[in-house]
Amino acid sequence: MKNNFKNIIVASLITFISVSCSNGEAKGNANSYSKKSEQKIIVKEEKTVEITNPDHSAFATLLSKHVNNKGMVNYSSLAKEKAALQSYLITLGKIDANKLTKNEATAYWINAYNASTLDQILRNYPIASVLKIAGGKVFDNPLPYKFNGESLSLNDIEKKKLLGGSLFDARVHFAVNCAAISCPTLLNKVYTADNVQALLTANTKAALINPTFNKITPSNALLSKLFDWYKADFIKAEGSIINFVNKYTATKISANTKIDYLEYNWDLNGK
Repeated sequence: MKNNFKNIIVASLITFISVSCSNGEAKGNANSYSKKSEQKIIVKEEKTVEITNPDHSAFATLLSKHVNNKGMVNYSSLAKEKAALQSYLITLGKIDANKLTKNEATAYWINAYNASTLDQILRNYPIASVLKIAGGKVFDNPLPYKFNGESLSLNDIEKKKLLGGSLFDARVHFAVNCAAISCPTLLNKVYTADNVQALLTANTKAALINPTFNKITPSNALLSKLFDWYKADFIKAEGSIINFVNKYTATKISANTKIDYLEYNWDLNGK
């Protein structure tokens, strides 16, 4: 009887040890698998973030469908594709613009500004003016997207990224669009490394001869308020506002030309 009892105890201990070892081994394998899986996930995320060539094709499609040749936006139709615009901005935010060439970076930030402005309108649509957003502080508010981990406002993109460093170019004022009637025309195409320089010049020339934005004669010049607000940029670019205007227009002005500034129409550039 005693021997049988001992045999039962010994058998039980052996079973317990075997189960424990088995469980321990299984747990160890699970931890090992978990760590391997976690490493795979991390590597996958890093590869997703490492985008070196900006792809603006999604934004190009949206602009061609919802913006006419006069820069007027069909916001009601664009609103139906809000998710596509937001997806483009999320993808754009994963790019390190510091690794781009100058032309690539200039195009990148202009597209980022214009797409972000459209996104702000859609988030508050229907609305009569961009100044109705955030109590008129929409240009200073942080955007809902980060760019390479950096939180930026529209003004940060324009004044710090495009005009505050090596990308400085006063022609940018005729490329970034603030969703207002008086803002230079929003193109229904994207900026790229290949076309950005040509488009900056074309935009500037088009704005200066467009009576909606500027009315210029040798004796009187009614200029866009942009020339008043950003006077320092135009002086930095060409030495004076007069020099800048004369570089991009056939109608020349002089120190004797009377210069005034048009009132800025902040009504929405569309419907």
